[in-house]
Amino acid sequence: MPHSPLFPIVIIGFLMVNTTGCKKPSQPSGTSSQQNVHTEAHIDDQEPPDVMFDIKQIQASAAPSGSQLYDCSYQAGGKIARFRLQLRQSGPTSSQIPAAIAEGKFLAVAGSDNSVLLAELKNALEAKHLPTNVSRAAELPFDVAVLAEKQSRGPDGGYSSNPPGDWMATKIFLPKADDQGEVFLNINPILGKAEFSMKDPDYGDYVLQQLATVL
Repeated sequence: MPHSPLFPIVIIGFLMVNTTGCKKPSQPSGTSSQQNVHTEAHIDDQEPPDVMFDIKQIQASAAPSGSQLYDCSYQAGGKIARFRLQLRQSGPTSSQIPAAIAEGKFLAVAGSDNSVLLAELKNALEAKHLPTNVSRAAELPFDVAVLAEKQSRGPDGGYSSNPPGDWMATKIFLPKADDQGEVFLNINPILGKAEFSMKDPDYGDYVLQQLATVL
């Protein structure tokens, strides 16, 4: 589908009335500064739970110009899912508009075993079915709305700018140039963590089916 020139405007307009996005703000937890941030450990008693995975930023010379590239992994139950995350942000978030438009893609990595990860995502996204007969893809492009930067993560999984932290809260739209599915993707390169968080259970099966092609 061609990328409509109105699509960024549509996202911004939508977010201006829907900026609770990345979960409700939490009460501050721990101590933090922009130079030395102590981020919170993942809490597993959330309903539904988030799915947190490891990320490691790849040297800028290996990433496309203007992009950040991360090696990602999720290890549980003796299985390891591996994939890459590429992000390209057009500019910083603005005090005038509560979001910045970006774009990204998940890149498949050979040898990934996503069976446990998909089961966890099914629960987190409140999907009804695990994908079957999945055709693997080399990449899964998407649009991104950067909802907030310099966030700290509270014990309830919520985010707050007080105290500031190293988390960037985003929402991704699938497929690219459309919004058949939405999911929150929150990223902390300093901690080396990122997480998927449910936007709406109505998107669960679609988002899970799409992610299954590359994770």
